[in-house]
Amino acid sequence: MLILTTTISALLTAQIDSIQTHWSFDSIQNGMVTENSLGLNGEIEGATLTQGALHGGLYFDGVDDVVTVNGMNAVRKTLGSLQEGTLSAWFRFDHNPGFMDIETIFYLGCANEFSSYGTSVNAFELEVGHFSAQRRLYWTLISTEEEQTSVPYCWSTTEHLNTGKWYHVVSTTSQELGTRVYLNNVEIYDSTDLTWNFGDESMCRFLGDVTDQEVLWFGKGLWNNMHQYYEGAIDEVRVWSNALSAEEVEQEYERVASVGALSISPKVQDELVVQQDVQLYGSFDNIVKLVLRVNDEDVLVQQNNSLESNWSIIVDANALSAGRNEVRVRGFNAANRIFDDSRILIQPDLTNDGVVDINDVLSLLGQWGACDCAADFTGNGSVEVNDLLLLIEAWS
Repeated sequence: MLILTTTISALLTAQIDSIQTHWSFDSIQNGMVTENSLGLNGEIEGATLTQGALHGGLYFDGVDDVVTVNGMNAVRKTLGSLQEGTLSAWFRFDHNPGFMDIETIFYLGCANEFSSYGTSVNAFELEVGHFSAQRRLYWTLISTEEEQTSVPYCWSTTEHLNTGKWYHVVSTTSQELGTRVYLNNVEIYDSTDLTWNFGDESMCRFLGDVTDQEVLWFGKGLWNNMHQYYEGAIDEVRVWSNALSAEEVEQEYERVASVGALSISPKVQDELVVQQDVQLYGSFDNIVKLVLRVNDEDVLVQQNNSLESNWSIIVDANALSAGRNEVRVRGFNAANRIFDDSRILIQPDLTNDGVVDINDVLSLLGQWGACDCAADFTGNGSVEVNDLLLLIEAWS
């Protein structure tokens, strides 16, 4: 399965040519993250590895964490020269921006100069929050000439996004087609989904329109006359020198969204008789959230930040009903796709008094024969000898 997944990913990537840059954020080596195409490596200041949209990602604490791309001369000659192209990124923001707060994902522009509005004087910036916009996502070009600040190009999502949730954004731009925006593999274009604050969808603006290319940052931007920092995770940032088609956007989305796995260890029996809390454990891959379900009801939800391949969950015996319980462990990847496995946990305490004793035996005998009931421990539609033996064993 791993070989097949790797082969498919390679084929999908190969179909999208003219790729310019790719920050996978899969690992940190000597305080650096590697850019896989042009060597535009980034210097880590505080950010740490976490489970990302595709294996490793970077977590930013919202205080002072940032990734600064080295070699701005190389940036200017490559990304900084692009008049059209595509930006793609996966992100999860964990802080709800207040008034004049932003959560900057990607920033190319000047390092310390502010406009009269408190913004950068010149930058392209992908951020959540914007004056009082709170949780809307913005892609904005800001320019200033002779103290006159202008925003020739700026789109935002119309609806607010949610904290703690992964998103994939793609913005493409070309002279021929103008601008196209995709959120989670769905093109957004009318006013119910996308708002053009400045400019319109016919315009072509990209990184080459930034004239003051002093820094390229992930997790940091200029706003409200200060440097502001991102709280959350960023992963799989890519830039192309051409505008991807809708089919290519889908390929890029599936490259990440299709990856995931979860299983309960085969050492855990398919059916268990339990009277106390029990540990379920197993392996998983590329899972950002774990959910424990008992009889189709979620009883535990936890975010996964670990890059370990093993998981474990304690099932509270008090969450189990008398009789057979389907306990399902569900793993969600960043695209919210589910990978799951299940076991049957049998609670023999029919009278729900905390002990297995003669009262449970009497309750079982009272349901003897064909019965869709809790005393049918074996699940064969009938209360019979095997159920009684199971109960007696639990009593002993």
